[in-house]
Amino acid sequence: MRTILVNETLRGEPMNRWHLALAAAAWLTLSPPCGSAIWAADDGVEIQEVQVRMLDHGPVVLLIVGDRFVPIHVDVTVAVSIVHALSGGAAARPLSHDLMRLVLLEMGAKVTRAVITLKDKTYYADLTVALGDRTLVFDSRSSDAIALAVLFKAPIVVVKPTWESAGQPWTEPKRETS
Repeated sequence: MRTILVNETLRGEPMNRWHLALAAAAWLTLSPPCGSAIWAADDGVEIQEVQVRMLDHGPVVLLIVGDRFVPIHVDVTVAVSIVHALSGGAAARPLSHDLMRLVLLEMGAKVTRAVITLKDKTYYADLTVALGDRTLVFDSRSSDAIALAVLFKAPIVVVKPTWESAGQPWTEPKRETS
């Protein structure tokens, strides 16, 4: 199996979601195979349940395993996309994650895993996409990777150091007030 790492920049500028989708499509169809990459998260915790909760300051995705969870704050659009994916519902018009799912499926690709890490108080993700005998790993916002993993029913993994540092005991999540 061949693995391609896809960088999240376009001519030195950060990519927005459309650039990322277009870059993903281009890499999936045009890029030559290259050497394999080392997984950043062979030693991680596979998430058993994903929930979206609304707190005073906005939506939070809860990645749950047993009696612990990792909270990840997301924007409203991503929260809506994840809620629709979890419930099997659909928005009146396709959201960005729905579009990306359709593009990947049309190309014969699928999301096979999302790996979540925490660096300097910011969550990151590696989104793994399979296309034939090729495996591509995309640098992603954690929220986008979670949304696509839920849409594809792919495993979500939190690397062990992140699980140990950011994981919280399961009680009802605390409501933060400003």
